[in-house]
Amino acid sequence: MAIVIRTDESGVNMNIPRNLRELLTASEKKYGDRPAFVAKDDDGSESCITYSRLKKDAESLGTALIYSLGLKGKKVAVMGENSYFWCLSYLALTGGAGIAVPVDRETPAEELRNIIDFAGIEGVICDGKSAVKLLSEALYTENDIRIICTENVKGTLFFDDLLRKGENLIAEGKRDYFSAEIQEDSMAVLLFTSGTTGMSKGVMLSHRNLISDLVAVSEKVKIDENDRTLSVLPLHHTYEAISFLMVIYSGGSVAFSESLRTLKEDFAFYRPTAFVTVPLLLEKIHKRIMGVIEEQGKRKKVQFFSVISSAVSEEKRRKIFSDVHSFFGGRLNKIVVGAAALQKEVAEDFIMFGIPVIIGYGLTECSPIVICNSTENITPDSIGKPLDGVEIKIESPDEKGIGEICVKGPMVMLGYFKNRAATDEVLKDGFLHTGDLGYRDKNGNYHITGRKKNVIVTKNGKNIYPEEIEYYLLRNSVIADVMVYAEDDSILSAQIIPDTAEIERKLKKSALTDQDIHKAVIEAVRSTNRKLPSYKSIKKVNLRNRDFIRTSTKKIKRDEKENKE
Repeated sequence: MAIVIRTDESGVNMNIPRNLRELLTASEKKYGDRPAFVAKDDDGSESCITYSRLKKDAESLGTALIYSLGLKGKKVAVMGENSYFWCLSYLALTGGAGIAVPVDRETPAEELRNIIDFAGIEGVICDGKSAVKLLSEALYTENDIRIICTENVKGTLFFDDLLRKGENLIAEGKRDYFSAEIQEDSMAVLLFTSGTTGMSKGVMLSHRNLISDLVAVSEKVKIDENDRTLSVLPLHHTYEAISFLMVIYSGGSVAFSESLRTLKEDFAFYRPTAFVTVPLLLEKIHKRIMGVIEEQGKRKKVQFFSVISSAVSEEKRRKIFSDVHSFFGGRLNKIVVGAAALQKEVAEDFIMFGIPVIIGYGLTECSPIVICNSTENITPDSIGKPLDGVEIKIESPDEKGIGEICVKGPMVMLGYFKNRAATDEVLKDGFLHTGDLGYRDKNGNYHITGRKKNVIVTKNGKNIYPEEIEYYLLRNSVIADVMVYAEDDSILSAQIIPDTAEIERKLKKSALTDQDIHKAVIEAVRSTNRKLPSYKSIKKVNLRNRDFIRTSTKKIKRDEKENKE
């Protein structure tokens, strides 16, 4: 990656950092006393962690990990709910102490044991819930790992004590953390994927991978020191991790949502300007907003405005839909969506509301974003154009131009940890074979049609992309979620979660019978079937009263047996 020389207004050199420690150092120098992280205190007031404090804490934690625990250059897992401690631990490790291994705190004990053994993890920085899991399963005795906990849990090292110890060690002249040499192409992070199909693999990402991605994305998605993001997605997923790193790089601030149940209250308190999310969550928020509009009898007014909105300024749209903006705290000016396909109508409606929706595409193996819309050029029906420095090719396209998306660029992973065969299977001639299918339109924008592994081939040789049919089914408001698949006898089937609240509203009934729900869903499926070729018609419907088993970014795990029952 070429280093671009930039200067700020005072002429301070703003070279693009070569590693994550340089990133933090540069941001602290420029944004020192500005808030990097904000939180809600017990008394309801807002407190903050400044860039200067963040850098000092990272240096203290890194020094303690090296001198007190002997973890220099070792792999250390970071697990727990989204918090300042999580981000601090990530930055301290990648800044010269060791290798960060983000782990989902909901990982079952047996899988966690496998990750610890396979990766050779020698330390875990975690919250109280995760510490109890480790202690109860005796994982720490089997593997002789050090457990550092943010809460005072018996049998663990207290995180705050370690920070203070690091401060004292620095005062005594211990400088190994500061002088640690960091190679751009050395592994910074080891991520175990939670894919929709197959077993998880350890993705090795270097400093160059991460820095090149966040810099390239920052050129398209404009974030500055006036921005604040509300972190909702799990930080152990690289999509959310790169988002917080972009904020640190750009001088903004990060707030953490307490939970999905408190999302509305969190929006009201923190008043974010940017929101990074996944389609499932945004579609649920959209459905809630449209339900309120329906209840207020404003549906026709909104439909009329959607026709003329392109001729109305964004400022005026924000005034017209002030109630929508109030839901998000009143300052939201961009929504970034990735990890799966978003319904075009949802993106268009938010743009109509005066909130641009920036759609991107990527995967863990690419740090993760490689194709993205830009703040200035939004195409709600596509994932946009490749980032600077990224080369995309469509391999073996069919008559419609649909083929496998292959990616080359500085953000492509080093490889899979201890798995040369799997690495060679996806990395060929410098290109990463993503397993995703898509095409490039005449304007140079890319579109995703589905996963290569998910394609259903009919007896007469027709290719069916289940994601396409799911997209059309989800346009029916009575369907909350769906998974399309072929049963052993090649019958095209759909597992459907009904939206009972929407059915109640449509039928104007407060108590639904099973027959009411079944009838509403079947009619929605029939309506969709009429719009599709006969070979794409859903022949069998199974109603679900429980959610699907999902990945951490809410994708459905298609190979899970329970998702087809």
